[in-house]
Amino acid sequence: MNELNSVLFILVVLFGVFVQSGAGFGGPLISMPIGILLVGVGLAKPVITVAALLTGLTVVATEYRYINLRELLKMTAVMLFGVVFGLWVFNSLELTFLLIIYAVIIILIGARRLFLPGKLKVPRFVQESALVGAGIMQGLFVSGGSFLAVYAVDRIPEKREFRATVNAVWAILNLFLVGTYVFSGMMTPQVLTYCGICAVPVLATAILAGILAKKLSQNVFLKIVYLILITSGVVLLISNLT
Repeated sequence: MNELNSVLFILVVLFGVFVQSGAGFGGPLISMPIGILLVGVGLAKPVITVAALLTGLTVVATEYRYINLRELLKMTAVMLFGVVFGLWVFNSLELTFLLIIYAVIIILIGARRLFLPGKLKVPRFVQESALVGAGIMQGLFVSGGSFLAVYAVDRIPEKREFRATVNAVWAILNLFLVGTYVFSGMMTPQVLTYCGICAVPVLATAILAGILAKKLSQNVFLKIVYLILITSGVVLLISNLT
């Protein structure tokens, strides 16, 4: 692995942290496909998971008063089953086709919400299914944010409560994922080195993004959420078609 790829990977990780901390989701979904191209999935997945864990813990530590405990418990419980299944799929099946379908779905969802706000309501069964899908994708590639947003944007419309609650979900689930990585041997010396290098910049980036997020209006915040959905889907789609 050359030094340029390593530097670019760290910058991509920090950009993902900025997105996750500011919007509440979407960071790993943007950084994971690029990270895989730069350093491979064996390094990208655990490092990005640890970065997302630190981001979630940072947001929770500063915004815990805004956490919707009822939704936190529901989302975490449902998604945990999906995470376990996603880990099994990650170790068992070919994922390219699944990721292409996933990318198309989130592009359509993001575009609908951005260009037709309030025109259509996502049915409850679709929201619940999206929550399960979020857990599966989190287990696969730490990329459940877009599906979770389908559920959480309607259930938690206030931006600060949304950001705090969703980051609390990521903190819990990513802690579980890191535990599975330790057990499976994925936390190699190389992975730990990258985690150590990224730790302080990740915390600083998460705090900066939190400050900026408080200054955004509700309308602007939601538009950013939908744009992240579309961008995430496009990046994911291109990375799996090329």
